[in-house]
Amino acid sequence: MFGSEVYSKRFWEVDFVRGIALIMMLISNFVTDLQFFLGYSEHKLFWRLFAYATASLFVSISGLSLWISHARGRKSPKKYLLRFTKLFGLGLLITLITSMLLDKGTIYFGVLHFLGVASLLIIPLYSLGWKNIFPAVLFLLGGQIVKNVHADTLLFLPLGITPREFFTLDYFPIFPWFGVFLLGTSTGALIYPEGKRKFKTSLPKIPPVEFICFMGRNTLGIYLIHQPVFVGFLMLLYGGLPNLGV
Repeated sequence: MFGSEVYSKRFWEVDFVRGIALIMMLISNFVTDLQFFLGYSEHKLFWRLFAYATASLFVSISGLSLWISHARGRKSPKKYLLRFTKLFGLGLLITLITSMLLDKGTIYFGVLHFLGVASLLIIPLYSLGWKNIFPAVLFLLGGQIVKNVHADTLLFLPLGITPREFFTLDYFPIFPWFGVFLLGTSTGALIYPEGKRKFKTSLPKIPPVEFICFMGRNTLGIYLIHQPVFVGFLMLLYGGLPNLGV
């Protein structure tokens, strides 16, 4: 199949890396729940670095995946608009739910909001291919600038400009995270030009690998249900939880 990949075929290694990112995200978010609801405070530096590594892998593999889709000729404006509507719409639903159920920490521009917007921002940049590494650096550096800029409004949250003392449980502003997304796009352009592999590989018939790939193929569904499961589990163990307004 090498050199004559069927365009509809998924690349197992992409699903595997996405599955690893998802598992890391589940671990990181469970620790965040322990910190937010139960005051867990051990190994703060480690878990903070782990959260950044998780988010970076998750966002970059999303950029890589969209490059593959684009390179395979799936360039319909309707496709990009539908992706934006689905992801951003689910993000707005999370905003509504967290504003209703949490005493603080409402998610205004989390990972789903961001990925929806990124799927539109990337359209004019696809033609750069691997050269997206250059605007990626600009967005990463921009993130260092805007983090010190504040405004008494939530309107600029997508750009990384927050009110002072702003707190949220999930925040992925365009500066710097679109830079991370573009790094994934650049990597995709190098490894999967025209949507095809530049190397030979086959899925190892090992149950753990197959399971991780399964998770990678079902990332969105697992993402949407994991927090209700985690919070429900903690409520069964501890009863009412601080910061949960129910």
